[in-house]
Amino acid sequence: MDSRRPRHLTGTGHSHSNEGVRMATRNTALITRTALGTVTVLALAFLAGCSTAPEVAESTLTWDAEAGAYEIEPDVASGEAPLKVWVEYPEYGDALVEAFTAEYPDVRIELTTVSKVDAVAKMELDGEAGTGADVYFTNFTDLSGAIDSGVAAPLGEYDTEITERVGETFAGVVSRDGDLYGVPVSTESIALFYNKTLLQQLTGTSEPAQTWEQIRELASTYNDPRANRWTIRWLSGQLYYAYPVLTSLGWHLTGDAADPGLGEPALTAGLEYYGALRDLWQVNSADATWDSIEMEFAKGQTPYVVTGPWAIGDFTTAGEDAGFEFGVTTLPAVDGGEEPATLAGLGVAAVSGYSEHPGAARVFAAFLASDEAAAALYATTGGIPALTSENAAGIPGLADDQHAGGILAQAERSDLIADVGDELWTVGNTLVASVWDGVLEAPTAQQQAVAGYADLTGLGE
Repeated sequence: MDSRRPRHLTGTGHSHSNEGVRMATRNTALITRTALGTVTVLALAFLAGCSTAPEVAESTLTWDAEAGAYEIEPDVASGEAPLKVWVEYPEYGDALVEAFTAEYPDVRIELTTVSKVDAVAKMELDGEAGTGADVYFTNFTDLSGAIDSGVAAPLGEYDTEITERVGETFAGVVSRDGDLYGVPVSTESIALFYNKTLLQQLTGTSEPAQTWEQIRELASTYNDPRANRWTIRWLSGQLYYAYPVLTSLGWHLTGDAADPGLGEPALTAGLEYYGALRDLWQVNSADATWDSIEMEFAKGQTPYVVTGPWAIGDFTTAGEDAGFEFGVTTLPAVDGGEEPATLAGLGVAAVSGYSEHPGAARVFAAFLASDEAAAALYATTGGIPALTSENAAGIPGLADDQHAGGILAQAERSDLIADVGDELWTVGNTLVASVWDGVLEAPTAQQQAVAGYADLTGLGE
């Protein structure tokens, strides 16, 4: 199977997605609730703090109201000086250059391959030295630190345009004090993958379940432990994968490092329900591995798995070989509960506060929210553009890609929370696994999680 897995659990034995989300320890992340249509999600509100932003030539920025764009500096506009861009995937960078220079043919783009997880730390060294990028890509969890260190600058007059393209939720995640500091570029989330062909044979319809109760009904006749045949599979011992069930019963991470909410009564109810799902997938958490999930689904004998967009390519190939069709949709809710939320990833682009070409850098950054840039992302990497569903529908191929559409639909229901440290994942995974494996009752597991979290973070001293 594809090795580009989620990297959201640094230090826990797993890694978080091809988006490469690095869970770097932060002191506090403040979140606010906002609405996207009828869906409630959590949007990060970056903590206001002392920014060490450099004194750059932003005073030289000139806004052309008629063109609706900043003026590109003459040396960049003529191609005399390059605009330096750090990008994670070279093929994506090449496609971006082709699309951008179709509109600005004289601009010369200098591409350098830099992983998103390394970009901010590298910029903090190279930016001040004058060797950094004008525009670079990173993860939203690293953007707050980039703002504080001055390697992410506000986008100025492009705020409204970008917000209209990506929506209030994604824009809120990259905002501080009313200013946009990043361009949401790509998003990802786990979702429900289902075997349409098998479901048609088993139930008479290829439509997926919308609730866990519907999955339980199928499992009552399809599950066969002796044959290792299960209706649904997922990484049952990880908080990241349990989170949708817990949120469907009303518990969400607070985003506060001092108190992430591990002792809340809503979590007790969620954990008790989650533990009862063991009847559907009677495998200890330690044995719920990628091979036992994705490879079994690829054989065509598992109706449902919970995984992410990194599996789409492998499942497509497997479906062609084994003769089945699969779909991707939003995760099942608890009957009578809320729509489940996931912990989504968000790749963003930022303009360096050290850029000597702030106008050109902002023009390029704003271009990343365009149809052309989104098409380049999707065509070269299969990445899901961080656009509203309405805007994403205009991207060639994406509107007809039901797999990508299912990921985007779930991402729009997600909680976007800057990480509060590896300690949360360590304790959260132990909490979930202990309940799943029947080692501890939910209240006792929570008590241990609260105490363990306090010890790991030093908050209990």
